[in-house]
Amino acid sequence: MIAMKTSGNRTLTLLIAVVLPLAYLTYWLLRMSSLPLAADILLAAGVIAAVALGALALRKGATAHRLAASFIVGIVLCALIFLGMGIWAGWYEHRPGLVGYQVSVDGLEGRTGGLITTILVPLPVEDGEVIMPASEFENRTFDGWTTTIVETEDGKMLAFQNRNNTLTDIWAHFERYEETIEGTRRLPKEHLSPVIERTADDHYTTVIFVDEGISPPGELRVTLRLTAGGGLFHGMAEDTYRTEVRETVPAGTCGRIVVDATVEKVR
Repeated sequence: MIAMKTSGNRTLTLLIAVVLPLAYLTYWLLRMSSLPLAADILLAAGVIAAVALGALALRKGATAHRLAASFIVGIVLCALIFLGMGIWAGWYEHRPGLVGYQVSVDGLEGRTGGLITTILVPLPVEDGEVIMPASEFENRTFDGWTTTIVETEDGKMLAFQNRNNTLTDIWAHFERYEETIEGTRRLPKEHLSPVIERTADDHYTTVIFVDEGISPPGELRVTLRLTAGGGLFHGMAEDTYRTEVRETVPAGTCGRIVVDATVEKVR
């Protein structure tokens, strides 16, 4: 009689360890089938059933230690299901990275310029070609500044031109999504052009141009940021690289200015 009672207790505690993960697995299957209400009801029913089985097992003489162990096993199996579902969903998730170029020039606000005030900055390039369609850089307007690509002695550059007498600060952002992704490892293929001198793999110099007609003279703060990568390959993040120029142009300095560009892996 005692043996039959012990066997019954074991069956009840085993059911607890099975009911919890089974209810949790069914919950996720219903969620993915766009049946959230049914999923919540079934999960709640599974928890209630497990608690009821536990109470019944205690009444039949099951030890608290064995009962606690069955609940722990059930919870661990639920955690493994959650981890497995995440891995399964992530394995099929592929998202190409993004290439973004941000240009900001602070210190222009309220100052005056000539007939056409021009600020030149480098272009983002890969294998000698601008990494975005020309339409992305041509005839874009940012608070009074219009963009165009111009040819200079150093090569092609991005021009911001303003025909208003009173100037504003420049803040512009350009971006495009990459078409494919083949892995999480990525090299910094893009750079800012023209390159005047490369002193290391993660450091080179490029050039900007500040119109001499800006008055009164004042300090300018130029920030260029080229970011590339960051896609998902089998749910894992691709390497992301950032090339950055941060230059403070002293008051009265204008014309062609050589600036430092640094490259760093940010993820």
